[in-house]
Parts: sequence; C-alpha cells; structure tokens
Amino acid sequence: MAAYAALLSLARSTHPSNESLFSTEAKEIVGSIHNYVNFLILYFQQFPHKGNRWETRIRDVAYKIEDILETFMWQRIQSRHVVMKPPRVKLDDQLKHATEEIGLIAGEVMEERPTHKPASSSRPAAMGNDAVIGLHQDILAIQMRLCGEQCGLQIIPIVGMGGIGKTTLARAVYDEQLITSYFDVCAWVVVSQDYSPHRFRKVLLDSFKLSEKQMSGDEIDECEITLKVFQYLKKRRYLVVIDDVWDTRVWDDIRCIFPDDNNGSRIMLTTRQLDVACYPETAGDVYEMSFMNDSQSWDLLKQKVFQDSLCPPQLVNVGKEIARRCAGLPLAVVLLAGVLSPVDKIQACWEEIAENVNPIVGRELEEILSLSYTYLPHHLRSCFLYVGGFLQDVNIRTSRLVRLWIAEGFLKHQNECSKCLEDEAEEYLEDLVKRNLVMVTGRNRDGKIKSCSLHDMVRDMCIKKARDEDFLHVMDGRDLPQGLMSERRISFSRFDADDILGPTFRTILCFQVQKFSSWLAELGSYKLLRVLDALGVDLKELPSQVFELYHLRYLALMGSFSIPSAVSKLVNLQTLIIHLASGRLRGKIDRGVRHSLPLEIWMLPQLRHLFFHSPCKLPPPFQGLNFPLENLQTLLLVADLVWNEKILQLIPNVKRLGLTYTGIATQTQSFDLHRLGELHQLEKLEVIGYGSFLWARENPSFPSTLKKLTLVGGGFPWKDMAIVGLLPNLEILKLISNACYGSTWKTNDDQFPRLKYLLIDGSHFKHWITQGNPFPTLKCLVLRFCGSLREIPEVIGEITTLELIEVEYCSHSLVKSAKKIKKDQERCGNDVLQVVCAGHEMIPVVVNSFNGHHNVLSSYIPFPGVISW
Repeated sequence: MAAYAALLSLARSTHPSNESLFSTEAKEIVGSIHNYVNFLILYFQQFPHKGNRWETRIRDVAYKIEDILETFMWQRIQSRHVVMKPPRVKLDDQLKHATEEIGLIAGEVMEERPTHKPASSSRPAAMGNDAVIGLHQDILAIQMRLCGEQCGLQIIPIVGMGGIGKTTLARAVYDEQLITSYFDVCAWVVVSQDYSPHRFRKVLLDSFKLSEKQMSGDEIDECEITLKVFQYLKKRRYLVVIDDVWDTRVWDDIRCIFPDDNNGSRIMLTTRQLDVACYPETAGDVYEMSFMNDSQSWDLLKQKVFQDSLCPPQLVNVGKEIARRCAGLPLAVVLLAGVLSPVDKIQACWEEIAENVNPIVGRELEEILSLSYTYLPHHLRSCFLYVGGFLQDVNIRTSRLVRLWIAEGFLKHQNECSKCLEDEAEEYLEDLVKRNLVMVTGRNRDGKIKSCSLHDMVRDMCIKKARDEDFLHVMDGRDLPQGLMSERRISFSRFDADDILGPTFRTILCFQVQKFSSWLAELGSYKLLRVLDALGVDLKELPSQVFELYHLRYLALMGSFSIPSAVSKLVNLQTLIIHLASGRLRGKIDRGVRHSLPLEIWMLPQLRHLFFHSPCKLPPPFQGLNFPLENLQTLLLVADLVWNEKILQLIPNVKRLGLTYTGIATQTQSFDLHRLGELHQLEKLEVIGYGSFLWARENPSFPSTLKKLTLVGGGFPWKDMAIVGLLPNLEILKLISNACYGSTWKTNDDQFPRLKYLLIDGSHFKHWITQGNPFPTLKCLVLRFCGSLREIPEVIGEITTLELIEVEYCSHSLVKSAKKIKKDQERCGNDVLQVVCAGHEMIPVVVNSFNGHHNVLSSYIPFPGVISW
C-alpha cells in the first residue's frame, strides 16, 4: 500500500530532529503534520482493512508535503555551501493547503474509527518444504525416462501452464538421491524471458566450478566458455535442467554445448509453450502436466495450512470449497494457503475468503495473486512490492534487500523494541516467505534466509500493483520510459540512461544500463534522491554531484575510485557500498589497497553499513572527535587497522567485521588484535592475513558474542585454537588457506559447545586428536585440500547431531577414514549421516612463507566426479 509507505516516509521528514532547518512558524506546522501522520499510521496498523477509501488522497497529500519539505531542506543545506536566492514563497505558506487537507482526512478517519481494536491474527505458521502431493506418479514417470535404457542424449520436455507445477516436478526429481547418484554431473539453469546466451553458459560454468579452478582472467571469451563446458561434459553422464524456456531460439543457441556420447545423458526442459517443448530434434514424448483433482487440491491445502495438525471439523467443508475453486492449479492452492495460515481458524473468516476467490486461471492468476496481496498487513505491502523491482529470475541477497528496505523507511521501529532494524526486516522477509509470496532460494548455515526471488507470475502482479499505486515503476526493456516525471521510485535495465528523467525520484535501482556515467553527472537535478543502487554499472570515476544529495541514505556503486572529503555532506547516509568491477572479493582477492577513505568518514552519524569489496584504508580519527558511529553494524573490508582505544570507542556496536592484514604494524607494535574481545556486539568476523602477518605475534582475543569466524591465512597456531574453542556462541568456523599452522590439532571435551559447521580448506596438519566429546552440536564437517591429514577421529562420527561429512581433494586414506565412519554408524543404526567425497590427485605448490615457517598451500588438479556414500 503506497499510502502507508508514504506516511512512514513523511513521518521521518517531519521528525523533530529536523527542526533546526525550520523557522518558528514552520516548526508548529510541521509538528502538526507529524502528529496527523502518526495518528494515520497507527490507524492503518490497528485497522488494516478499513483505510482503502482514503488510500489515494493520503498518498497524494503525503507526497505533496514531502516534496515541499525535502526541497526546502535541500535548499537550506545548499545555501550553507553556495549563495542561493531565498525561496519566493515561505515554507509555512507552501504547507498551508496541504496541512489543511491531511488534517481533514485525519478528522474523517477519527469519526469512522471503530470503538474497539479487532483481535490481531497471529503470524503465519512456517510452511516447511513444498509438498509434492499429487505428483508421485509424475515423479516416477520422469525418473523412469531419466534412467531408461536409451543410450543417446535425450531431451525430456515438461509442458504446462504457469503455476501448474512444472518446476516443482522437475526439482522433486532432480533432488532425488537415486538421480544424483546415477548421473556424474547435474546442473540447473533458469532461462526465463530475460534470456542471455552468455549468461546461460556462465551459469553452467559456475555450476561446474570451472570459472575458479580451470579458467583465469577477468574477461572470458564466449567460444572459450563453450569449449570448456563441452569438454567438461564430454565422456560424462550428465543431467541438465533448463527451466522456464520461452523461445525455440534458446535451443538453437545452446545445442552445441551438449555432447552425445551414448552414455545415457539427459536434459530436462520446462516450458509453458508446446512448440518449444517439441522443438529439439532429440526430444522424447512431451510430458504434459495435468491439473490436480479436488481431493489432491484439498490435501495440499491442508498440508500447507495445518502441517502436522488436524483441520478443525467446522472448516472441512469450506476448506474443500476453497480448494475446489482453485481449479486444480497448485500455485493457486499454495497462495491461498498463505492467505489462510495467518487468519483466525474460524468458519466466518474462511467463508469470507471463499467468497472472494475467483479461480479464473486464464489471466495468470491475477485475482488470486491480488487476494494474497490484499490480505497482507500494511507494513509488508511496500516491502513486497519493492521486491518486484529486481530482475526476473535473479537471486536477491537478503542483506541487500534488508539494507534497501531500511533506507526506504519501510520499518516502523518502536523505541522500546529491543531488536535492531536489520533483525526486524529479516522477520518481515520470513513473513512474506511464510505467506508463499516470496520464494527462498538459499539459506545460511544458521537457517536464516540468504537469498530469495519471486515466481514469474507473482512478479508480474507485483509490478502491476506497484505501478497502479504509484509506488514503483519497473522498466525491464519492454517498457517505454514515458510519464516518469512524477515517479517516486524506478527500476530499469537495458535502457539508454540519457532517456531517464524524473526530478521527483527518491529511488533509482539500475541494472545493465547504457550511458550511465554521463547521466550520473546530471545527478544534481535529482535533489530528493534517497537510494541509488547502481552495482550493475562499472563507473570510471565518482561524479562530485553525488555529494550534493543531502537526502541520500543508500549509495551502492561499482568502480575503482577513492571517496573524497565531500562525503561529509551526506549526513543521512546509512549504507555505502563500493564493488570492484573485477568481481567479488572472495572470488578474486586483490591484496592491494584500492580505496582510501577520508577523515570525514567519521562524520556520518547515520552510517550503518560500510562495505568495500577490496581492502580500504580507514583513516585514524582526528583529535576532538567524540561522537561514535553508534549505528555502524557492518565494516568491510578494512586494511591493517590497529585496534586502539579510540577506534573501539568510535564503533562500539559493530556486528559484522572484515579485516585484512599484509604485514606487521611496526617493529615494536602489533595490530592489537587482542582488543577484538572488547567488541561486545560482534557476531561475524573475517580476518585475512597475507605477507608477513602472523597470528602468533598478536595474542588475539575474541568476544563471547561471536557466532561466525572466518580466518584466511595468517598461520594461527593449532595449539592456540582453544581460544576459539571456548567461545560459547560460535556456530560457524571456517579455516581457509593455511589459516592454522602446526602438525597437530588437539580438541577437548569442553570446546566448541555450539559449533554447527566446520570448514578446513587448505591445511597441512597431519594429526587431529580428540579427547572426550568436543563439537557436541556439529552438523556439518567439510575438509578440502588437507593433503597431509590421514584420518578423521572416530569420535566425530559419534556426534549425534552430525548430518554430513564432505571430503574434497584430500588423501585416499582420509577418504577411506570418512567411509569407515559412515559404515560404522550404519552398523549402529545411524542412517542420517551422509558422507560425500570428491577426487584426489594433488600437486603441492609453495605459495607463502611466514618468517621461516614453511607454509605450503596445496593446489589440486582434481579428477571431477563426485561420489556419495
């Protein structure tokens, strides 16, 4: 709902913290507006279905007031730096009519406000994994074709209308252990309408992990990609799923990638169009999806709404009627389950929903999708519509989405609430997932959502709603940029940026844009801009006009440039993200410092996230700086930072920290990493050590709040790992590229009490000795490139919570040890533990030496092919 989002935004613009910019007369008017706004926000929260009649009026007057106020504020700030003519009309005169209008609306709402607040519905129950009710015969049929006797390459097309379950069926088959063990190589590629031959090949390349292990250079030739993929698949039995194909030209573009070695390789293809399904010359019989019957629809609805509990008898008949009206379309059932889950389990509520269901599926489920949106609480509507601004079939990082929601002001954070804004935003996302509007595409080791996306049809509805409500205008290459002069938010890709004009823009999300640099130079005319996310565009320089944007809260750019002292003008900035054009840090790390930060970086009181993907130098704070960055939660990646008392005082609440060190601070002084233990809010820490940096010189300490620790290089002595082992809240530990030094690691009974995930990647320790029962909650153990380690302690297999052991590119004896643990556990009745091992041959290469300590990191030439026991 655009009106609710507009009110939240206006509440921030009229907050008393901005009073210093207004005259005495204007302060009174702005204060009255602030009171009206807070009243209307409270009304919408308490009576979410009562405010529709005022939707347009509230939105328009809120936008009008906000434009007046923020333009005035920008002018006042600019006048401090340059001489400007005073405004022709006083602020209080400009606000007079709009104030009367919002006051009139508030009066009307007050008169019709119900006497008692209705009982609020509970948060929706977790949906769990998608059910495959009604698909068991389909799964069996596809499995038989995948594992059938035909030796030649065969394409298996699955066709059906949108929402009927094509992808669900393909995924259910693809995830079967029978299938993953039958094929040497499995990969999944989403095509969609936004098809790109290069992206298709690149996804395959990444799926096979060829981009990191067998290719070099930032620019990879198209023919080289094709050849590498073809060579990798050659002589292997492979299964590739090509999901959501819209055009026959896709097969013409990619057919040359797939060799046919008469070894039973298969390609599954899902599409809505029969001609696309029949087009490949090696396609078998088309598998057409059928609708569910009424009984299957009801079974699916029950499973999604009630999970393991029983449906109350009084809801059975109305529930069956709702399921029947879904016309056998699984997506319709799932979406309605998302509507039913949070409402009261009483007959009247369900009957009201049943009366509003219009299962006419020929219009892309628009009515059902709209119903899901209508039943969203107001605080979730703007968040949901915002997700539609991202590209189709792209995994959206939760961290990015959360930061954007906060910058937009979508969260109504209560002062007495103990949760931070980021945690609250993650709960919003979980809520949208539980309502089956947003799909989870990845989860972190701690179970939190790592990435998400929208179903194609849900995204279409999302875009339409956002445009109808003047909330967000999405231009994705099929839309002409017309009528944008009054838009608040735009998302665009594949456009000539010179054609994009809009002085009222608050938000710009841009992907794959041409002539963006020249357009960016005109940013001075976008004086009300709050969010600029341009990570899809490589910039050669940073235009000075960016620093004239007083209202800017979120700035994300890609390029190699330094931040000037003018950044101090961005007093409202919450997030600053700078990516290197060469890619993410973890993929190709650059040890040199690419970015430098000015002293003025310490003068941004609202800063929450400072994120560089290559090491940056943080300047020492100047004398007299006594205002800490209390909101700062993320600080990545900082080079050679010395942890003195002043630094600790300035960033007391940092939760996520990334550090790189390339040597020693001075001959007589360390980096004082023992003071890391004084960061009492820190939850995630990554330290990357290069050159002459050694942990042994640092006498490190870590805070008890730490949940995730990643060490890369630095030679942390194995004998000192008890420091890490005694951390009471540590759940994830990653030791990468000789992070630890020594031949023996001893773990004891009282160590790693809450650790769930342990990764050791690139280490030359020979012995792992355990005493007692360490790692009592471990779920996953991953060992990679540990060529000298001969065996895993047998007691590891006895950990009752352990679900997976992965051994990759290690010695044969270590693989044998892992298999033995698996067999021993099977004899004891443990069928939960899985052991996965991958290829063996190793060539040691010396990559570093720490002050005489021989530090060898083996690189491996793997013989691909993963075997699962």
